Amino acid sequence: MKNTLHLSLIFALIISVIAPVFEVREEAQAATTNAVAINEIAWMGTSYSYNNEWIELHNTTNAAIDLTGWTLNAVDGSPVISLSGIIAAGGYYLLERTSDNSVSGVTADLLYTGSLGNSGEILELRDASGALVDNADAWYAGDNTTKATMERVDPHTAGTQSTNWADSQKTYDGGNGTPRAVNSKAEGCTDKTEQLNNVSEAEGAINVYFNKCADVSYASAGNEANYNVNLENRLIERLNAATTSIDFATYEINLPRIIDTLVAKAAAGVDVRVIADAKDASDPHYAERYKTMRLQVEKLVRGQDGKVGTADDVAVFSDSPMFAVEDDAARTAYGLPSTPEEFPVVTVAVGNGDVTGHLFVEAEEKSAGAYYSPGTQMHNKFAVVDDRWVFTGSWNFTVTGLYGTESNMEQGILDGNQQHVVEINWPALANIFEVEFNEMWGSSGLVPDEIVSNFNTRKVDNTIHEVNVNGKIIEVYFSAGDDAVGKMRDFVRTSANVNTYFTIFAWSDQGLVDELKNLWEGSYNDMEGTLTGFDIKGVFDQSFWNQWWSASVDMTGRTASQVSVDNPNTRWANPASVYRADESRKLHSKTMLIDADTNSDPTVIVGSTNWSNNGNNINDENMLFIHDAAVTNQFLQEFNVRYTQAGGVVN
Repeated sequence: MKNTLHLSLIFALIISVIAPVFEVREEAQAATTNAVAINEIAWMGTSYSYNNEWIELHNTTNAAIDLTGWTLNAVDGSPVISLSGIIAAGGYYLLERTSDNSVSGVTADLLYTGSLGNSGEILELRDASGALVDNADAWYAGDNTTKATMERVDPHTAGTQSTNWADSQKTYDGGNGTPRAVNSKAEGCTDKTEQLNNVSEAEGAINVYFNKCADVSYASAGNEANYNVNLENRLIERLNAATTSIDFATYEINLPRIIDTLVAKAAAGVDVRVIADAKDASDPHYAERYKTMRLQVEKLVRGQDGKVGTADDVAVFSDSPMFAVEDDAARTAYGLPSTPEEFPVVTVAVGNGDVTGHLFVEAEEKSAGAYYSPGTQMHNKFAVVDDRWVFTGSWNFTVTGLYGTESNMEQGILDGNQQHVVEINWPALANIFEVEFNEMWGSSGLVPDEIVSNFNTRKVDNTIHEVNVNGKIIEVYFSAGDDAVGKMRDFVRTSANVNTYFTIFAWSDQGLVDELKNLWEGSYNDMEGTLTGFDIKGVFDQSFWNQWWSASVDMTGRTASQVSVDNPNTRWANPASVYRADESRKLHSKTMLIDADTNSDPTVIVGSTNWSNNGNNINDENMLFIHDAAVTNQFLQEFNVRYTQAGGVVN
């Protein structure tokens, strides 16, 4: 028995360490159940004909899924549908009855026969093995008079729950519905027009951008937020303004226009340095995306003339070496030579094994000819332009991160993960980020130094942590080494007086949870406390709401399925007003507002850092504390939409 307990404790400790490595899997394919959802049903047909029935499926994962061999059948025997084809990552698949004219102006992915009964059906979606993926067992919504479809509220929650269906509120040519598009409930805001209300080029400017909607009715005077913003356009505009230098750190990148912009600026004589995170190319969760990223990064390395070793090449460096893609067809499709023969074939030690390939991006050396593994993450997403502008936030420079799908990108539809970006015009702040960049780069010049370079836990705390931007104090912390999450704990304990609101992708840090518990109910102890009047509101990403290590479990007073030394599950006696996000995709921000709309030092904490052990102690990250009432209020305008959309009520 003692040995069993000992092994259990070891296992729990291991889990507590590895569980917070969230970003490695943040866009990975989900399990079979609900990987594809029955997302919308026009059981009533359209305003043109009751026969114009259609059904929409939605891929809830971030990997393409082959539907070959899958079936969508009604239990009563009609319709019986054999599926085929690929449903893109995060994409939609439209089944139209009998004719492609059933939905005017939208191309069907598959035609089927057999009618849907107006009194209800039981539909079952099964994969090629016959396993049940999703089902809908009644018409819980939809309107035969207005021809409003029955649309899914949350594709991650069972289709057999009556509250998980609603009448579509968006008009299309045939009634109310969203064929092959995000559901009206998931949209959150009906107006998708980009709103740039507060943007300045002046020194000291702090521009905040949200890719999702905000509610400007909560704005302080003249302080309406920028929302529905195409973050790619804002970044490209900032990069295009560069005249001398661009330092660009990216966890992941696959947006062609950003690649092309960096290439063009280097060709124009701007010093362009890029640090890109390396991945494990054999990891099935990352294989295709990392392949695409390496093809794009090779375009940077080759520069505008496409040749290796010429003056227009972009200097690229990484935390672990990158090896060129050797797929001839893929290379040709990206405008690269069919083979990467200009890069030497080497066999080098990477982590605990040897890798052979065409090495085209150098990395920090462990020793001569040996490199660190790509298991840790250079998770930053920032750019420093002309030693003046800092552009940073939660947004990964990816298709999924902003648009959701390739098709959306082509149409300019912002259906990606929920994100924020902050750009600040202040040379002293830019200098702090450059010190961090140079520590990873290994030098202050265009050529990186593999020996001097330090990433992850090998970095030291060597930056200034506070700047005064025209009277606004900004604190800056980098991981690993600066204990950014520890600074959050300290600030919450000593400076939060009235309220704390947050949106978070992944949160496992128990100390931060406990500090908020004490503010909320005057006790650090499990299931003890009395409400103090301190206000806490929060929204957690759907993916981690029920994970045993998540702060959401403690804060709602639930009992975790397991515990560890780092996550003892200190349950709150009085559950806080925190909710599981109701977004069309991931809620990706890591944002905490403290004392918003008060006179008690309103502050917003933003950046790339998840509130976890890996985010704080292992990965390369950045975090800003912005002490400013106006900036905090802009984040509040966006928060209130995320919160009410998730089910909360704003006073």
